[in-house]
Amino acid sequence: MEIDQCLLESLPLGQRQRLVKRMRCEQVKAYYEREKAFQKQEGLLKRLKHGRTQKVHFNLADMLQDAIIHHDDKEALRLLKEAADPHLLVSSGQSLLHLCARYDNVFIAEILIDRGANVNQQDEDFWTPMHIACACDNPDIVLLLVLAGANVLLQDVNGNTPLDYAMEGTESSSILLTYLDENGVDLTSLRQMKLQRPMSMLADVKRFLACGGNIDEKNDDGVTLLHMASASGYKEVVALLLEHGGDLNVTDNQHWTPLHLAAKYGQTSVVKLLLVHQADPQLLNCNEEKASDVAASEFIEEMLLKAEIAWEGKMKEPFCAPTLAQEEPYEEVVSDLPALPSKLSPLVLPIAKQDSLLEKDIMFKDATKGLCRRQSQDRTLENAAVNGPSKPEQVKLMPPAPNDDLATLSELTDSSLLYEIQKRFGNNQIYTFIGDILLLVNPFKEIPIYSTMVSQLYLSQSGQCSSLPPHLFSCAERAFHQLLQEQRPQCFILSGERGSGKSEASKQIMTHLTRRSGSSRTPFDSKLKHVMGILEAFGHAKTTLNDLSSCFIKYVELQFCEKKKHLAGARIYTYMLEKSRLVSQPLGQSNFLIFYLLMDGLSAEEKYGLHLNNLCAHRYLNQSLRDGATAEPSLNREKLAVLKQALHAVGFSHLEVENLFVILAAILHIGDIRFTALTEADSALVSDLQLLEQVAGMLQVPTDELVSALTTDVHYFKGEMITRRNTVEMAEFYRDLLAKSIYGRLFSFLVNTVNYFLHNQDEPSSLHTWDIGILDIFGFEEFQKNEFEQLCVNMTNEKLHHYIHEVLFLQEQTDCVQEGVPMETAYSLGNQTGVLDFFFQKPSGFLSLLDEESQMMWSMEPTLPKKLQSLLESSNTNAVYSPVKDGNGNLAVKDQGAAFTVMHYAGRVMYDIVGAIEKNKDSLSQNLLFVMKSCRYTSV
Repeated sequence: MEIDQCLLESLPLGQRQRLVKRMRCEQVKAYYEREKAFQKQEGLLKRLKHGRTQKVHFNLADMLQDAIIHHDDKEALRLLKEAADPHLLVSSGQSLLHLCARYDNVFIAEILIDRGANVNQQDEDFWTPMHIACACDNPDIVLLLVLAGANVLLQDVNGNTPLDYAMEGTESSSILLTYLDENGVDLTSLRQMKLQRPMSMLADVKRFLACGGNIDEKNDDGVTLLHMASASGYKEVVALLLEHGGDLNVTDNQHWTPLHLAAKYGQTSVVKLLLVHQADPQLLNCNEEKASDVAASEFIEEMLLKAEIAWEGKMKEPFCAPTLAQEEPYEEVVSDLPALPSKLSPLVLPIAKQDSLLEKDIMFKDATKGLCRRQSQDRTLENAAVNGPSKPEQVKLMPPAPNDDLATLSELTDSSLLYEIQKRFGNNQIYTFIGDILLLVNPFKEIPIYSTMVSQLYLSQSGQCSSLPPHLFSCAERAFHQLLQEQRPQCFILSGERGSGKSEASKQIMTHLTRRSGSSRTPFDSKLKHVMGILEAFGHAKTTLNDLSSCFIKYVELQFCEKKKHLAGARIYTYMLEKSRLVSQPLGQSNFLIFYLLMDGLSAEEKYGLHLNNLCAHRYLNQSLRDGATAEPSLNREKLAVLKQALHAVGFSHLEVENLFVILAAILHIGDIRFTALTEADSALVSDLQLLEQVAGMLQVPTDELVSALTTDVHYFKGEMITRRNTVEMAEFYRDLLAKSIYGRLFSFLVNTVNYFLHNQDEPSSLHTWDIGILDIFGFEEFQKNEFEQLCVNMTNEKLHHYIHEVLFLQEQTDCVQEGVPMETAYSLGNQTGVLDFFFQKPSGFLSLLDEESQMMWSMEPTLPKKLQSLLESSNTNAVYSPVKDGNGNLAVKDQGAAFTVMHYAGRVMYDIVGAIEKNKDSLSQNLLFVMKSCRYTSV
C-alpha cells in the first residue's frame, strides 16, 4: 500500500494513526513472506548436519533498542557490557536517551548518562531528551536529566524549550520551574531568549533589504523569506516584507503559499495579517488543498472559510474589494480542552512527533494526557508575553538599551560618558560595551547574573546576542564563534586596578566557554574550579582594595579540538609571582592565603606536629596580625577542607598533602630563624640552633650544611673557590631568599601538576587545537614606598596599555588615512613611547643596565644609582627624572638615594631601587643550591 505524504498529513489524527499502523503490519507481513520464499529457494529450511536449527542474529544496537522499549533492564545491561555503543543514534537523529525519555526507562537512562551519553543531543527537529520527557510527562526522566546537567533552555526547530511541552500543573512542569527559579532565571528572561530568533531574522531582513536584495528570491525548494517568516510566526518580519512589496501569493515547488504555511502551523496573527493584505485564500497546493484544508485549528479554518466567501464575492464584483478581513472582528473560540501546555508559547508538534508520541500515549495511557493537541496561537515578538503569576524573580536581565554601547552615543564627552556609566551602575548594569571593549564596574556585592541558566541564555548560533544586555558571557560567545570562523587563536586581555574584578571575570569567561563546548563524563568546569581554588589559596592575598587579590600574572589557554569543536584541554601559564609578599607585607595587607588557612584550619594536634603556634609567633605572619587575615577562623577551616578536596581531585595523595603542609610550615619556621654577631664587623651566627635543626629536619637536609649555607657565601672564580662570611644583614637576606625560593618552586610544582590534570589524556598528543587565551594581569600599584616589584608590575601595565592604544587608535587612524577618511583629531601616545624606550630599549635601557649589573659576581650596589643618574641625564624623555629635580626643573629633596620618578599613564610614581640587583637575580647562592638539592621533596 502506498499513499501520498501530503494526503497522509491532511488526514485526521486518529485516521492517520490507524492507516499508518495498517501499513506497517502489511510491510512486516510482506517482509516475512519474502524471507520465507527466499529460504525455501535456497534450501535453508533443512536442518544442518550437526542437528542444530538456524538462528537469526540481530545486531547489538537493535537488541538494545528493543530492551529499552520493553524495560528489559537486565538485557540492556548485558548488551552494554558487550560493547553496545551508548552513543548510538537511532531514527531521525535521536539517541538512546531520547528512547529512554519516550518510554520512561529511568534505569537505563541513568546507565547511559554514566557512560557518557550526551544529555543535550538534538534530533532532526532539534528535540533533546528533555523535550520528549516533558512532552510525555515523565518527571523521573526530567529530574534525572536536570541532575545530569541538561540544558533546559535549548530550543527545537520551532523555537520551543522543554518547558513549552510540559503540561501546566504537572510534576514535570514543576521540576523545571523550580530548577529555573533556583538558578535565577525567570520567565521574562526566557521570553527574551525566545525572542532572539525572530529579532535576529528581523535584523537580517533589514540588512538584506538595505543592500538591495531581491525580496522574492527563492532557494532550491522555491521557498522565499515570506514563506519562512509565515511558517515561523514572525509577524514583524512578515509585515516588513509586505511593506517592501513581497509577493503575497508566491508559491514554492509544492505550490504552498505563505498563507498555507501560516495556517498549517497555527500562526493565527500571521494568517490575519496576510488576509488583511489581500492574500488569496482559494489557491491550491500540490494536493489540491486550500489553506483552510490544512488549518491547524478550528478558529483559523473558520477565518479562512469566511475569507473564501468574501473572495468569491470579489470575483463576482471586481470593483468591490473584499473587506471582511479588515472589518470583521475575529475572536478565537475557547474550547473545552485542557489549557495550553506552555507558559511562554504555543505547542505545535511536528507530524512525526505527534505520531510517535501518540503511540506512547496509547501504550501508557496513564502517563500522558493530551500530548498531540494542536493549538492556534502563534509565536510573535509581541505576544510571547508571560501570562499568570510567577515566583519572585532572582535575576532580571535588562532589555537592550541605547546606552549599552557608549561608542554609539551622539555626544562623546567625559561628563556624558561618566553620567551614562554611573546611571547604568545604579541600575546594577555593571557591564557596558565601548565598541569591541567590555567595561566592567565592580559592584562589590553579589549580583545573581552568572548562573548556568544565564549562561545558557547567551548561547547563540552566530555569536551575536543583540536581544540581551552586555555581559561577559556575550564576549565569550563571540570569541568562541570567531575562533571557529577565523580558525585562529583568540585572546581576552583583562586589565584594571587591583580589586576591579579581573580574576572573577576570568573565571566567568572560562565557566561559559566550558559550558558551551559540551561536557564529558567529568565536567571540565568542575576541574577548573578545583584548579582555581588551589591557585587562589597559594597565589592570592588580602590587599587594601581586595580581600582576595591575585599576586601573580595568569594566562589561561583553553584548547578546543579543531575537528569536534569541543574543549579538549587547558593550560595555565604563571608569571611574576609576588614572592616578596612572603617575607614582608605592605601596611594593611596580608601574606598568602594558604598560611592563614593552615593556622586556622588545622587541628591542635596537626599544628603541634608541624610545630606551629599562633599568628603572632611567626615573623612572616605577625606583621599584619589578624587585621591582615583573610577571613574568620571558622571560614578558613571550611576553605582548608575545600582545598584538600581540590588537591585530592588533581591527583595528590593524603601523604603528599601532608608533605605539602610540612613544607609550608618549614617556610614559616625559616622566617623565624635569627642571627647574631659579637661585633658589628663579625660574621653572622645562628641564634637558635634548635629551631634551625627543626627546619632542616622538616626539609630533610643536613643541619650543618644548612647552617653553613646561611652564614657563608661561596663563589668559584677561575677554578678557585672563594668563601665569604656573611654579615647578619646578608644572612637574613639569604634566609628570606631561601624561603621565597622554596615557595616559588612549590607554586611552580602546583602549576605543573594542575596542568597535567587539565590535559585531556584521552586525546592523542598530535591533536590539533585552537586556543582561546585569557590574560589576567596585575593592576597598577602605588604605595607609600614603591620598590623593584612595583616597578615591574607598573611597567608591564605600561607596555600593555601602549599595545591596546596602538590597536584601538593608531591602527584605526592609519586605516582612515589610507581610505581617505578625514579625522578631526589625530591621536598621539604622548610621553608613553619615551617611558617604554627608557626601560626596555636594548642595550641602553634601564632593564638592560640592571641585567648587566646582576651578572657580576659580587655586585656593587652603590654603582647602580650613579649609572641610573647618567642614564637619566642622557635620556630624551622628560617622563622619567631624578628626584633631585622635579618635572619643572626645580630642586627637590636631596639624599633620596637610588630613586627616580616616572610619569605613568596612570599617574606619577616614585621608585626606590635599593636591593633591585639581588631581586633581579632571584637565585640562590651556590651553598644553598647544593644543600637544597639533597632535599627529598620533589616539589622543591
